[in-house]
Amino acid sequence: METLTHPARDPAPATVPPGTLASRIERLARLAVIGALALIAVKPLFDLGESKAGDSVDLGVITTVVGALLMLAALAAAVLAGRRLPARALLFMLVALVAMLVISGIAYLAAPARADLLALFDVRRYSIYGPHLEPTSAIPAEALRLVVGFAPLALLGLMLLQRDWIPQRWLALVAGVVVAGAVVHCVLAWLQVAGVIPYSFYFELPGQKIGRASGGYYHPMSLGRLLMFAVFMIYVLGPRLRVRTAVRYALIALFVATGIVSLHRFTIVCLAVIVAAFEARRLRGWRAGAARRRLPLAVVGGAAVVVGLAGALSSATIRNKARVTLTEVGSLDVRSDTFMHGRGAIWNDVAEILHRSPFDVWLFGFGYEPWDMHNDWLRVLVIWGVVGVGLTLAVLVGLYRLVGARISRAGRLPLVVLFATLVLFGLTQKPLAYPYFLWLFVFGLLLILSVDQETGETAAEHGAQHRPTAQHGADVGPVTEEAGR
Repeated sequence: METLTHPARDPAPATVPPGTLASRIERLARLAVIGALALIAVKPLFDLGESKAGDSVDLGVITTVVGALLMLAALAAAVLAGRRLPARALLFMLVALVAMLVISGIAYLAAPARADLLALFDVRRYSIYGPHLEPTSAIPAEALRLVVGFAPLALLGLMLLQRDWIPQRWLALVAGVVVAGAVVHCVLAWLQVAGVIPYSFYFELPGQKIGRASGGYYHPMSLGRLLMFAVFMIYVLGPRLRVRTAVRYALIALFVATGIVSLHRFTIVCLAVIVAAFEARRLRGWRAGAARRRLPLAVVGGAAVVVGLAGALSSATIRNKARVTLTEVGSLDVRSDTFMHGRGAIWNDVAEILHRSPFDVWLFGFGYEPWDMHNDWLRVLVIWGVVGVGLTLAVLVGLYRLVGARISRAGRLPLVVLFATLVLFGLTQKPLAYPYFLWLFVFGLLLILSVDQETGETAAEHGAQHRPTAQHGADVGPVTEEAGR
């Protein structure tokens, strides 16, 4: 019989005697967790009417700052009340992030001495370079963005310390509200396509402007981020969302179709990867009774998508947008200034400036992003240098290993899909710079842990009920000490 293996488990949650100061602190920590999860859920609705300037203060920005404070306060209070530290891997990640904040402080102090070097960034040959930023304000803003973006690691730490504080029904509720928010943005996006409300973002081409659906956001990228994670949550939670299979597939079809009309290429690519990965796993098990019964539904759904796309392409306007999306990418030579509509110019100019920069800039960066780098790892290199790239990689690899050690083999696919989405989106976007992207990313890790642990416990309980005893001559392979969990 196949050897049973089980993911690593954390120690049982600590109990605090009622009526003590520690119990009151713990109560406040639980309230902070509820508030943080609520803000994760409603953030898409607060983003309606997102402003153009990425550094402006609006309701969405305030939400992320308040949410980050609640997350960090909840973990600090839980540690204080229970007198237990989070997992050692999370502590190492915290040290790495604090080190990056220290590097930001060094860059802030060094900015006046680098005035001549920073002046090289004043040249903007295309609008894609972004607006001018002053280092005295941009460096603190970048440091704050780092703290706010990675604040949900506190929720991950809490889930490992006090698993019952973040039950699966709460996570499913948060995911359901996020999915509902995505539906609202989809409705607005299709109203833009229908011409009922105006576009906020366009393809700027010689002689024409082509509108790009963005829902309630200013940029299609923000809409794409929400659509990707909404589809991911639907696949991971499945029937735990308490809606029928047909409804779930209808939502996935809506989100994918909206991603297509947004004309945001990497959103379309990431959505395709997510759907293909989960559906491939489903098709591998099509011989099972349940999967076989759903096969006709999948065929009908696929046919409906094909018919819908064919109908959409019958419109000359839609065909023109599709042609632009597929063909208007500029040069395909990364050394050319016209690569990806000006991204080549930015990347080549940054390479030239770094070539002229002293060794300390290579090590610790400039502290902020003078141009919109349109690539996540180049952004990290420019802000925090080679040291920052290494620290960021350490955090991400640590996250993957931390969660991977606590899930079964069945949970590996969602984990790989989640990290693949992060990597793919970062090729021309900056997911690590968008706090809500990181919020949804870490929330996805919480979902994976919750669903996988529930499935593992159910399987273990089922096995315990039907496991043959030794005196009946059962051929039972070795089981780990924590098999019952």
